[in-house]
Amino acid sequence: MRILIIRHGDPDYVEDTLTARGIREAEALSAIIPGLEIGECFVSPLGRAAMTAKIALGKTGIVPTVLPWLQEFVTNYDVNGDELLASVLDPYEMKDSYELGKHQTVGELVDPDCYRDFRPDADGNVPRYSPGICWDVLPGYYASDPALNDPVRWRESYLATHGGMVNADPTGRWRGRSRMLACYDYVAGEFDRFLADRGYVRDRGGLYRTEKGHEKTVTLFCHFGITAVLLSRLWDVSPYQMWHSLCTAPTSVTEIVTEERIQGLAHFRALRIGDTTHLSMAGIRPSFSARFCESYGNQDQKH
Repeated sequence: MRILIIRHGDPDYVEDTLTARGIREAEALSAIIPGLEIGECFVSPLGRAAMTAKIALGKTGIVPTVLPWLQEFVTNYDVNGDELLASVLDPYEMKDSYELGKHQTVGELVDPDCYRDFRPDADGNVPRYSPGICWDVLPGYYASDPALNDPVRWRESYLATHGGMVNADPTGRWRGRSRMLACYDYVAGEFDRFLADRGYVRDRGGLYRTEKGHEKTVTLFCHFGITAVLLSRLWDVSPYQMWHSLCTAPTSVTEIVTEERIQGLAHFRALRIGDTTHLSMAGIRPSFSARFCESYGNQDQKH
């Protein structure tokens, strides 16, 4: 089996669409689509991924299937009243123009009332911090907690067990659990079912039973954060290790394939991660989106 994971183009996060640069990147991507042998195509429900897929697949006539769990891994992390989380996540302050619920998040899929922590109170007081990104951790803290790199213990870390609990899950599966772990397990479970439907059933330690091994391709148009989650599930490693060790540029291509050296048992291996050759061919420098400043003194890059 072969999996292609393609990140959306340079984003306008506020409007959930592509910038002019992102459109050019998606057009450059479309030039290599015929040679990628993309197979079945799936896309995040968010606008920036959908627009990238539409441009990239335009000449093929392929209409990708929308998978809600492919959207960016935003858990609506709450750091209000938690000084540690507020210091290690460095969240942005709530702005008057911030629209809660403007774009759907994974957090809403496991807890429909996840915005309750961020609404104004009876006196109209607005929480200081808006929903944070659970994986945008400052490196000083990340390096100080070895559990974050452990394939098992990351689930017991402060970051994984705090930041809001699930209280309104109508299915009852996630209620009383941390929002972070509930969101991760939801996505991991959906991904496991996706692979099982195609003949690869999760076994143990990143191994999969090949109930019907094949060499077909599936292509996922999505986002960096969720890509790291999917890779962590495939390889049975901490998602924090993926979030903080990798960065895939807009419209980059990540290629994962199975290796079945023992009949009936496979694991997934990367052939390339974050490949932007198509941008180089088009004379486009990869966008800086998802990266932080290369050196602290460079004020033109994101801090």
